Amino acid sequence: MDSAPRASAPDSARATATNGNSRRGVIDLARLAVEDTIRLVQQEIQLAKVEIQEMLRSNIKAAVILALAAVCALFFLVMLLVTVALVIPAHALVAGIETAVFLVLLLILALVGKSMLKIGPPPKTMTTLKEDAEWAKQVLKRNGK
Repeated sequence: MDSAPRASAPDSARATATNGNSRRGVIDLARLAVEDTIRLVQQEIQLAKVEIQEMLRSNIKAAVILALAAVCALFFLVMLLVTVALVIPAHALVAGIETAVFLVLLLILALVGKSMLKIGPPPKTMTTLKEDAEWAKQVLKRNGK
């Protein structure tokens, strides 16, 4: 009988040490989860910055082309007015050709510029955010069991 309480004393000390280790293990896991979450958010922000910079560069190029299209539209209007004013056959032919050339340039530049515009949220960032949200939902479901 005397030996039974002695044997249980070291077992209870081990149990207390194990509880302390498991508590520290949970704290360490929570700390790692928070650090990983912070790192993930920082990486998402960095991705969004890079993607927005790429979109900005592309949109600046598109804006320049659209500005050229606007200049061509101005020339088109001037040439159209000159064409109307100069209905005389020889002058009208030259003015009409110039008007047609600027109209073609206007249409080409406007269509190219419009196609280059990228408006909306950054697609890569949105995709990764959706993936991260889905991953977080799965982790919460798994931990909620």
